[in-house]
Amino acid sequence: MKRTFTKLMLSTAVAATTVTGIAIPALAQLPEVFVTAQRRTESLQTVPVAVSAFSAEQMDIRQINETLDIVRVIPNLVGHNNTGPATSNAYFLRGLGSTESIATFDPPVSTYIDDVYVARQNANNYALFDVERIEVLRGPQGTTFGRNTTGGAINVITRRPGDEFAAKAKFEYGEYERYSVSGVVDIPINEKVLTKFAGYYIEDEGYVDNLTTGETLNGEESWGIRGDVRFLINEDVTWDVAVEGMGQEGTNLLSSFATPRKVNTGIRSDCGSPGNLDDLVNGCGLGNETETFSVYSNLSWDIGIGTLEFITGWRDLDQDFTLDFTDAPFEPGAFSIANQGEHTQFTQEIKLNGTIGDRIEYVGGLFYMDEDNETAFSDVVADCVPDDPMDASTLGLQNCILISRHLDNTTENFSAYLQADFALNDQWTLTAGARYTDEEKEIAYTTLLPAGTLVAGTFLGMDDLYPVIAEFDTADLVSTGIPTEQSESKVTPKVGIEYQANDDVLIYLSATNGFKSGGWNARSTNPGGIQPFGPEEAWSYELGMKGDFLDNTLRLNANVFYTEVEDLQLISGVLNPTTNAVDFLTQNAADLELWGAEAEIQYSPIENLDLFAAVGYLDAEYQDVSPAASTVGSEPVRTPDWSINLGGTYRVPLNNAYGDFVLGADASWKDEHFTSTSNIASSLQDSFWLLQARAGFESEDGRWGLFAECKNCADEEYIASTFIGPYFGEPRRWNISLRLAY
Repeated sequence: MKRTFTKLMLSTAVAATTVTGIAIPALAQLPEVFVTAQRRTESLQTVPVAVSAFSAEQMDIRQINETLDIVRVIPNLVGHNNTGPATSNAYFLRGLGSTESIATFDPPVSTYIDDVYVARQNANNYALFDVERIEVLRGPQGTTFGRNTTGGAINVITRRPGDEFAAKAKFEYGEYERYSVSGVVDIPINEKVLTKFAGYYIEDEGYVDNLTTGETLNGEESWGIRGDVRFLINEDVTWDVAVEGMGQEGTNLLSSFATPRKVNTGIRSDCGSPGNLDDLVNGCGLGNETETFSVYSNLSWDIGIGTLEFITGWRDLDQDFTLDFTDAPFEPGAFSIANQGEHTQFTQEIKLNGTIGDRIEYVGGLFYMDEDNETAFSDVVADCVPDDPMDASTLGLQNCILISRHLDNTTENFSAYLQADFALNDQWTLTAGARYTDEEKEIAYTTLLPAGTLVAGTFLGMDDLYPVIAEFDTADLVSTGIPTEQSESKVTPKVGIEYQANDDVLIYLSATNGFKSGGWNARSTNPGGIQPFGPEEAWSYELGMKGDFLDNTLRLNANVFYTEVEDLQLISGVLNPTTNAVDFLTQNAADLELWGAEAEIQYSPIENLDLFAAVGYLDAEYQDVSPAASTVGSEPVRTPDWSINLGGTYRVPLNNAYGDFVLGADASWKDEHFTSTSNIASSLQDSFWLLQARAGFESEDGRWGLFAECKNCADEEYIASTFIGPYFGEPRRWNISLRLAY
């Protein structure tokens, strides 16, 4: 079948060079799209990379309001809110991803905001409230992007301040008592100093009923503010500075198959504070809160031989949560975690784009990252204290705190990279590049509550004492033989060749290497369980084409790829010989072989009608599964064979010339796939459709618009993730929105 896809790609490319010679009158040509997928501004159709890009207008039409929404529209991308916190997204792109958000793990699909790497997955569900475009790069990013990844990258580019006064606002009301307001205003100070201020606020009652406490859960309260300043210092120097603050509250709680979108936890959300252990043992504090403060700076200087950029980022993230992972009607939950985390990162990149003569175009630079993470977390379990301390099989009704500890882990990364395109002639271009990465990580533990400590709480409305069962610190790790430091140096190359068949058709072939460093299983309750895991490495080979046809009314971008992943970092169950129970650990559990195909199509056959489609095919197989990975299923997790998105928009001009009536709809389909690594039967999600639609009126001058919209319009119930039990996707949502602009 691999040969069939390759032949199909080659025949399509050859046919494309013929079709473009036909002159067909066009009523509506497709706009040119610019991206920075190679760390310089280029037309999407000239970039020999598998990248999807959406402008602000396209995101509005497709109802892409936060980064999680892109999973509907990108081929071979599966994603969901992580199990528990709704602020964290787990992405699986071309079969590579991770559901673990603790700070000793790095995601294989990275997120960037204005070219600044976002290290932590804890708050990566970014609200797209004033964005110029979003780009999704598929495949390893081992050369030009700031942090090596094996799966891909999501790059959010915010809008720069305008040189004229302008303002716009959006007001929304929707199902589940959802209110939102957002706005932005451009205020140029003078010709040299431009400013912009933007903000949003969302409040949502929630859609999950707690059958034990009577509360409504899985709601949201979030806000964000951003201020941008652009200094046009002279013709050669531009300095962009932005300060951003965001706060998000939201949970994604476990349900049961018998009662989807209903929960049974006895922990209340209307008392106490998330992350507070004292509140948890009294049945309070259910929830998840994140606050982020970020500073972005980009100083761009045309130095004659090229454009030199100094890209600086600083990000501070605080996350507190109390979550029940078992959906049991107990006050502290059958297994609950109280977590308080502080995460800071600093990144500095120096990048140079330039040309040498008429034939060489290059990008190179240096990258540095320093990250510090502090996490205080406690595991609380019901019915865990044995009546006979010498016999763990005689469990009584008393609750306990398995362990309460403080984790401190750091990462320091230094990289240097260079990529050059050599134009052999007007049609053939050779690309070669490499990145050197040196990365060091450290981990340390201290005990918050020593073993044997008694904590006063309640259980089923009665006074109770919670004994702390275990404790350990860094010295215990060392005595157990667990390394507290890891270092890795790696060179990741890329080579490629492209053929510009004519002005409208590009064909390319590339080989790309990427890796991500190792880490530790930091959630274990005993020092021997803090097992390290090593780096994950991927080689991807891709044949693709990009073409505009039928007088620029039809755009087809397609590719076939083959990827080999060595030492796949995979969450799986491992038998603990001490407790005779299964510990869920991340380890280098197997190798992974993937191949597939992707196609994105845009077509404007007549004026005011735009059609689009995205199709992905993926075939994934484990290779050389480790005998220690006892619960790894035979099928890789979150790898549906097919993913499809199709739809369109149609504008109906009104005869009175007051504006347009706008209709839009799209449908996304995912083939059946497992949502757990172990492939348990209950985690198999059958193939399903999600339908989206919108209709409304937009004034001729664009000053105002009124729309009715819905997501998951058919109210499809589907499993998004599985951990102990199922986590379901969001139900149908409808909303009315009013947009104003000046």
